[in-house]
Amino acid sequence: MRLRGEKVIIRPMAGEDVDKMAAWRPFADPLYSLWNRPSRSSDDYIRFQAQADDPSRRWYAVEDLAGRLVGRLSLRRISRRKSAHLGITLGADYVGQGYGTDAIGTFLVYYFQEMGFETLYLDVAAPNRRAVRCYKKCGFKHISSHYEGIGSDRRLTFLKDKRYRDIRRFFKKKKGRNVVLFYDMKIEKKDLKLQTN
Repeated sequence: MRLRGEKVIIRPMAGEDVDKMAAWRPFADPLYSLWNRPSRSSDDYIRFQAQADDPSRRWYAVEDLAGRLVGRLSLRRISRRKSAHLGITLGADYVGQGYGTDAIGTFLVYYFQEMGFETLYLDVAAPNRRAVRCYKKCGFKHISSHYEGIGSDRRLTFLKDKRYRDIRRFFKKKKGRNVVLFYDMKIEKKDLKLQTN
């Protein structure tokens, strides 16, 4: 399997991709740094190897047309040919260049037409408005919301900065824990047909 979009190539993920991902520069913006991947390539590699044979998960590498690893797509909670949950990660140096939108759009055609699935779900942190816009552009619709833990007060001190005042509403304390709002989204095969017609 090798999918080609306008900007990306998607292929099955290999062990050496784990080391390349571990070498990605972390996000400098304190909002996006909340989701920085810890650089532990050996642990990640062991986890990747363990999950490679898990039928409820699939991993895909996203390369630019020059062959650089710019991201990763994953499917988890695969339920026969009915549904799965999408995950996407891009390296900090590759965000905002259209790779995510192209990768998702290219993958959706394969997911629904070649793999034969009916529905694809994802969840996204509400303050990650860039990602929310990307998913909506690709045809995903908001279906519900939930909160997830986000870490210590120290990690959220950046919210005091006036540049982040418009996203403060997405963060709150729940039973003494810091949590952030996540949107649950989905796209169905019929939605993709509407977009491509």
